[in-house]
Amino acid sequence: MQNGPQPILPSSIQEMADSRLSFWLRRCTVPLLVVAVTILLTLGISMIYSATIADKGNHFFKSQLVWIVVGLAGCTAGVLLPMGKIYRKSHWGLIAIFLPLAYLTCAAVAVKFAGASTINFFPFATTIKGAVRWLRFGPINIQPSEFAKVFLVIFLAAYYGTLPREKIKNFVPGLLIPFGASAIILVLILLGKDLSTTFVTAMMTVGIMFLAGVRFKYVLLVITLGAILGTVFIAGSPMRRDRIVAWQHPEEAKEGESYQLFRSQICLGVGNLTGKGYSKGYMKTYLPEPHTDFIVAVIGEELGFLGLLGVLTCYSIMCICIIAIGHQSQQRADMLLCNGIALLIAVQAMVNIGVVSGAIPPTGVTAPFLSYGGSSIISLMFLLGLVLNVSTRNYKAYWEKIGKMHAYQ
Repeated sequence: MQNGPQPILPSSIQEMADSRLSFWLRRCTVPLLVVAVTILLTLGISMIYSATIADKGNHFFKSQLVWIVVGLAGCTAGVLLPMGKIYRKSHWGLIAIFLPLAYLTCAAVAVKFAGASTINFFPFATTIKGAVRWLRFGPINIQPSEFAKVFLVIFLAAYYGTLPREKIKNFVPGLLIPFGASAIILVLILLGKDLSTTFVTAMMTVGIMFLAGVRFKYVLLVITLGAILGTVFIAGSPMRRDRIVAWQHPEEAKEGESYQLFRSQICLGVGNLTGKGYSKGYMKTYLPEPHTDFIVAVIGEELGFLGLLGVLTCYSIMCICIIAIGHQSQQRADMLLCNGIALLIAVQAMVNIGVVSGAIPPTGVTAPFLSYGGSSIISLMFLLGLVLNVSTRNYKAYWEKIGKMHAYQ
């Protein structure tokens, strides 16, 4: 028996090389992610100021700045929270968000069948443009559907991340239980007349199911049911049918249903390659509330195609980094969480840009990290904190692995 240090095996050499590569990837992903988010937040608040300073003063700029600060606090909380406990208690989060959604749904049904005055019987519930989606606490409006996305992605990641792989293939544990829980939340959001958030959240749900290993025929069944329900919901609403018709011919309805879409497309067109210059756009003044869902149109007019390309680049880098962090993890729940968050941001960004450009029918959805809105910023920043939490755990696991390799040598 030989004494002294044992030679490093070829497999150990390969592991060391892979670990060094993984280390450099880790060193790149987190800084790139932080830089991309910082650029989007800075650009967003700058364009909100440009879009609203002439008519509203700096009110929205100051409010968004406050929401970003609160969002940073939420991001910090996401980094510091114990993920194991979060996963174990994820079903309680789903129950917690169910209560305000159900409350708003009851208010929405009452308003629809008994008149707008019945909203007074529901304390804290408020209507904006006929939709009952918000809870008002003094000057602050909170949109529970934005936080429903947070709780749902955590629940699905925790559920599939801890469920044995062989059970994921079975109908009841693999589809019926998680889809049943998700469907309740999705239906409540839909009944609140928030079709866009329902679509984005549903796409995220289906994506996690697919990545978790649910049988493809079950995933296809969910997509089919969702398509049928969405079609029925749109067909049953004259307003939504009119929007579809107007979207197909925006020039003919430019003073009606396509008022915002038609002017949004003009904003994108007059921006050309480099735009009119910051705060020098004039078509934005014809856009109703340009600081919310149509902030990308303002970017297109003032910063041009290059500005839009920069936005798309930041979104792409962000999603790639989040997916990379997830795939560096050794836990299935972390991988599913990161992929679900990346999918959520990507789908929401694509829907918003698609609406602004006229590629898809108009629907109200914010541009992630760009549009004005407290609930959106806080929920997204908290999810970003969870991603950084996973990255921190990845670093810890990496150094433990390196320590074991050196001990072996």
